[in-house]
Amino acid sequence: MKILLISQNREKVPYPVLPIGLCAVAEALEQRGHHVAMLDLCFARDTAQAIERRVRAFAPELIGIGVRNMDNCDYYAPKDFVGDARRIVGECRRVSRAPILLGGSAVGVMPGQIMEAVRPDYAIHGDGELAAVEFAKALEEKRDPSEIPGVCAFRDGAVRVNPQWRVPALNASGPPRIYRWVDTRQYMKYEGVYPLQSKRGCALKCVYCTYTNIEGRLYRLKSGERMADEIQDVIESSGVRDFEFVDSTFNVPEAHALDICDAIIRRRIRANFVGSGLNPICVSERLLTRMKETGFRSLICTAESASERMLKVYEKGFERRHIEQVARLTRKVGLRTLWIFLIGGPGEDQETVSETLRFFHECTAPGDVAFVSNGIRIYPNTPLARIALREGVIASEDELVAPAFYMSKALDPRWLRETMIRHAAFDGRLVTSERSQSPLVPIGLRMLAMLGVRKPFWRFAPILNRVMRLVS
Repeated sequence: MKILLISQNREKVPYPVLPIGLCAVAEALEQRGHHVAMLDLCFARDTAQAIERRVRAFAPELIGIGVRNMDNCDYYAPKDFVGDARRIVGECRRVSRAPILLGGSAVGVMPGQIMEAVRPDYAIHGDGELAAVEFAKALEEKRDPSEIPGVCAFRDGAVRVNPQWRVPALNASGPPRIYRWVDTRQYMKYEGVYPLQSKRGCALKCVYCTYTNIEGRLYRLKSGERMADEIQDVIESSGVRDFEFVDSTFNVPEAHALDICDAIIRRRIRANFVGSGLNPICVSERLLTRMKETGFRSLICTAESASERMLKVYEKGFERRHIEQVARLTRKVGLRTLWIFLIGGPGEDQETVSETLRFFHECTAPGDVAFVSNGIRIYPNTPLARIALREGVIASEDELVAPAFYMSKALDPRWLRETMIRHAAFDGRLVTSERSQSPLVPIGLRMLAMLGVRKPFWRFAPILNRVMRLVS
């Protein structure tokens, strides 16, 4: 079967992200003998024209569209991507009669509502590799694919959502080999990094998070040796040497993170790594030292708050002392850290905001940076959504296709905005989500990439803040 896969994501702020999930599906379909083509719309000037050209040239029998995000999760400057996905579905229908299958993490968050809003023929939520293969097989055999696990379909005027079909073990599936399907060089012209996924699933219980809805709570791990094979292949095939682990939390479980580091060190692979989602509860000096030896240049620590009270509200599973320990250890080992903070959750007030800001100013290393997101995006089937319903912040979880945010009633949004601006002026290492949406950001990233500056580029946040103050 001829299958065209389309990557819908066009967002370049703060930087464009390679479509790892869609490429994993492409690999799985190709391995089953299908003729697969990829259309990446990230850098397309005219999406309608790009779709028409590829569809007419390829004549697909099935079109799959990957939707990464529903919106940009920014309280002050929200962008809706669901409408863009609906438009792309319409553009496909104008030039092809092939069935349209939707997938991606956005579908995993709220499959029924996304189906209603975007109106494809079918969708897959959760892991897409096995479900997509069986879906294509059903079409070839002229069977109804709506019974397949993970598939969503319109039936009798409503959307039927089947239970997810999860890949049982990542070691059993091949690597996504993104470099075969999209032009990685385009992404590297920004602060591009090649995404690596060493696990799926998350056993943590953060009140706002969608990972458990998308991937489940059970960890499914890829061994250190398999990860080393994948990294070596990418380097040899594409020349890319900047990688980011995009797991929900890289260091949980810690033994798995150590296994990956040990395998890379044994193989003497020379590359630069970023560890996203470092959870403070499992951070030891042993792990950080091993990560530094492996080639990690920086970390992204998802602390979310430095207030004991807010950490309990968010159900993070760690305490203020764990965050302080991360700050001490990363400074000692010499790993730059990007701290992620969420401001505005239930019960947040001026005191808890001040606690978080004081922690960053006083406890973190001079080379660290903080990314502060004001207001928390509410997603369905999360404890935060239930809190928002009780408090009347939202009327129904079905309305959450459009960006909706929780902002504590004890906080004045104007005070919060002015406070963040003031603190960013005092400490240029602090960047708000609103500032990161500036069109100056991708321009600056491209300039740094062209000059061959070493990543991560977020370490230049103080310069960005100074420039933003000058032009505002």
